Amino acid sequence: MGAIGCTGNLIVLLCRRFAPTTNVVHSLYLRNLALSDLLMGIYLFIIAAEDQYYRGVYLSYQYIWRHSYVCKLCGFLSTLSCESSVLILTLVTWDRFISVTQPLVRKQPSKKVAVITLITLWSFSTVISLAPLSDITRGYFGDEFYGNNGVCLSLHIHEPYAMGWQYSAAMFILINTLALVFICYAYLRMINEIKSSGVACRSTRQSQDTDKVAQRFGIIVFTDSLCWVPVILVKLVALSGLPIPQDLYAWLAIFVLPINSALNPVLYTLTTTVFKKQIRKMFRSCCRRKSDPQHTASESGFSLSFGVFPIGGSTKRILSYRGTHSSSLTGSKTSCKRSTAV
Repeated sequence: MGAIGCTGNLIVLLCRRFAPTTNVVHSLYLRNLALSDLLMGIYLFIIAAEDQYYRGVYLSYQYIWRHSYVCKLCGFLSTLSCESSVLILTLVTWDRFISVTQPLVRKQPSKKVAVITLITLWSFSTVISLAPLSDITRGYFGDEFYGNNGVCLSLHIHEPYAMGWQYSAAMFILINTLALVFICYAYLRMINEIKSSGVACRSTRQSQDTDKVAQRFGIIVFTDSLCWVPVILVKLVALSGLPIPQDLYAWLAIFVLPINSALNPVLYTLTTTVFKKQIRKMFRSCCRRKSDPQHTASESGFSLSFGVFPIGGSTKRILSYRGTHSSSLTGSKTSCKRSTAV
């Protein structure tokens, strides 16, 4: 799961960094979402490496591991990834919700506003994640907020009322529940809007596109629920005093929490029509340059000699214009000479 999450999110970061896009703000949101999900992949890789290192001798070294700086780093990364991902997903949902429900009234936010919003969300998530590690808050959190279990999660399901339990409950129940309720409501409302607008579509192609968008939104709601609902329910069950299986931490850390981190790149970027068109365009452009290196080299040299850089088809249009312009000048000079001779 860690390999899938890291690979997918790295592809999103690289492709959205270099692929051209008309919606800069939305692309910026999705790059930050990929960065947030990438942190979860890094966390999983560290846990896997430590599991391999302590295999067979973990019981003898569990206290050392749970109080180590690496475990605290893992707890920080997992919390930062979870909270920032939840907040950025909420922001992306809000951006789509306003665009779909109020397309004429809504004004696209500027890149500056988007950057300020993202900085605020990242700062809030970082403060939440760092607070249990501060010496100032040690009296409330104690020394084992992240080291309460072997996978260094702050979920606290086996000791639900350990030091800082209110903080853990607020993160995994309050914030996640509010975000999930809003995201489900927003996407269901968008599906309804799209379906109602699709009724008036005369074109079968438009109707099919409408159904595809509605299906994608439905899948997003399902995957978000698949990730967050089990965590919320397990936390509520733990607080109620019911016994929780000992190996549930490992299942939550490896299979449940990383679901969104692994699927978000696919749902929000890799399978979208616009993204696939951009990748095809970039691939075809690279193939053309490789298939005609002599033409590209001569074109580049000619353009550079005139102070023009060969960027896609713009250089060809400039060269065509210069060729036509020079031909017209030659033709005009010839006609002048002929008239003079006559």
